[in-house]
This record gives sequence, structure tokens and C-alpha cells, in this order.
Amino acid sequence: MPGPARVANLRRVAALAYLGLPLTGLIAFFFSHRSRVRFHGLQAIVIGLTWGLLLQGAAMISSAITIAVAIAGFLVWAFFLVATAAGRDPRLPLLGDLTERLVEVDD
Repeated sequence: MPGPARVANLRRVAALAYLGLPLTGLIAFFFSHRSRVRFHGLQAIVIGLTWGLLLQGAAMISSAITIAVAIAGFLVWAFFLVATAAGRDPRLPLLGDLTERLVEVDD
């Protein structure tokens, strides 16, 4: 079992995957050897790309919808960032289990 300092470091690195969506997710996914970090990296990629696509679609409809999507995306992003930094492993609905299987979370 890893020591407390290593666990805290792993939490910080996993949380950093969400910091600059989706770029930091790509970095975490491709350059980390820890499955927990890779799991959060892959989720960060999905969140970042989905948020961007939804913003683009909303911009074609109306500015009010664009603002609503931006606020909702910010809340989702903040939740994942804070929850991961606190040591929890939030999962995306429907995609969380698939993401976990893709990176074989074991640590």
C-alpha cells in the first residue's frame, strides 16, 4: 500500500488532468503509467471535447443557450476537478465504466 505522501501526490496528478481540458487530459492519459491518472485523463478528454462540441452547437442556436451550456460545463468541470483532488473517483454517467475498462484501473 502506498504511503500518505504518494497517495496525496497521485490525487494531485489525477486532478491536474482536469485543469486544462482536454489538453491536460491528453497529457495525463498518454504520459502517466498509473491507471488512476490515465482514467481521469481519459475522462478529462471526453469532458473537454463534449463541452466544446456542445458550446459550438449552442452558439448556432442562441446566446442564452450558449451561456447555459457554458455554466453547466463549468459546474461539471469544477466538480470533477475538486472531487478528484479530494481523493474521490467521480465517473461520467454511462461512460465511466467503459473508461475504467479501457485503462484497467487497479491502483
